[in-house]
Amino acid sequence: MRRESHVRFCERAGVKLPRATHLVVLVQGTLQDAERERQALAQFLKEELRMELSMEKTKITDVREGFDFLGYRVAQEKTRLTRRHAGMLFIPKNKSQLLRNKIKALVRGMPTGLTLADLIGDLNPIIIGWRNYYRYATRSGKEFAKHDWWLWWRIRSWLGKKHGKASGATLRHLYAKRKDGERIGWRMGGKKIASFSEAKRMQFPDRGLRIPNRWNATPDEHFRKGADKFWEATHALASL
Repeated sequence: MRRESHVRFCERAGVKLPRATHLVVLVQGTLQDAERERQALAQFLKEELRMELSMEKTKITDVREGFDFLGYRVAQEKTRLTRRHAGMLFIPKNKSQLLRNKIKALVRGMPTGLTLADLIGDLNPIIIGWRNYYRYATRSGKEFAKHDWWLWWRIRSWLGKKHGKASGATLRHLYAKRKDGERIGWRMGGKKIASFSEAKRMQFPDRGLRIPNRWNATPDEHFRKGADKFWEATHALASL
């Protein structure tokens, strides 16, 4: 970030800043260049915004090694078409594991005396929020398919405990009948378990330099089509 860079923020009374604010600064050059830019950034924040940059928490890394940012893994890989290196978003392995741990704990804690509809009602917000947030990741479809397969057997195990010695065929007949044109999935009554794979991968919307938010948005600053859904998914995921 150069000294002539402009930072917009809200000073209106009653506005609360996020608990943790993340900033990524891309520098083309050597490690020494990056360290000089970090010092310049710290000075700019202190003098202009009266903010302090934590040197301990500010990491300098080669973009080819990748780094974690807002729940994503950002790293360079060769593109399929041009075979040139490009920055890509990936789902970190620890985020997938945290998701499975959360679902496993929820399913294990659900009494078998309740119905499958009750379990689906608790699981669907987690599934939908997670898949909508990570649908922008490279190769997200593969990761979603793995989660769908794992989730199928996790619910199958819970139903097995609920119905004792019932066979897999019996459970599928009771709870997983395929309807017209629909993919197979656990259901009960009007509720059907959400699928990770139902969220097709999307390109992250490029909104340019002016990014509307709840503090500075005006009628002439509008989101690109579909971009508002990304933030809805983000807030839903943060509230879980």
